[in-house]
Amino acid sequence: MKNSHLILFILFISSLIVISYFFFDRQVVWFLVKHHSRDLGLLKIFANSITYVISIFVFIFYFYFLVKIIRKSINSLDKSFLIVSNAIIIGQFLKEVLKTIFGRYWAATFTCNNPSLISNHVYGFNWFKSGSAFASFPSGHATFIFSFSVSMFLIFPKLRWLWILLAILVTVGQIGMYYHYVSDVLAGALLGGLVGLFAVKYKINS
Repeated sequence: MKNSHLILFILFISSLIVISYFFFDRQVVWFLVKHHSRDLGLLKIFANSITYVISIFVFIFYFYFLVKIIRKSINSLDKSFLIVSNAIIIGQFLKEVLKTIFGRYWAATFTCNNPSLISNHVYGFNWFKSGSAFASFPSGHATFIFSFSVSMFLIFPKLRWLWILLAILVTVGQIGMYYHYVSDVLAGALLGGLVGLFAVKYKINS
């Protein structure tokens, strides 16, 4: 992808994020609440289980890679998976930084009794207000799955259908369970996608 095309793409997704924030986020959440989308068990699996399984593999992989370093037997496949794993870690770090900057209210209230749209009718950003109660934007799960899927898409293009499917399932699950607003997911997808793209482009493997 040419730099000019990439910039235009970033501007396009950023515009969708802004439009969604003002015109769609709340409407989508209230629509899902009205139609009890959380009653669909599959959505919860899509929202949480896919990234959970991948994170376990990433955790195990780092131990495996350490052994390969000690044995001096690293191959090209090991390096490819290291790029993907590092992309995920970098994406999650950047996501935490952005969450602290934006401090957005959640759509729903979770175990931390956070203020939310559904429970308290609060909506918007609390700039530079950190804490789990103000951490909706961007979506960490969307960042995770797009860091993974985009890097895997570029490294293993023969299975591109699988990487696309996983990204779609996680994002649909996150929105359907109203864990996140549409704009949260778009922002996470943009962040994760860019991290995955640059990780492969510049081979972040060390």
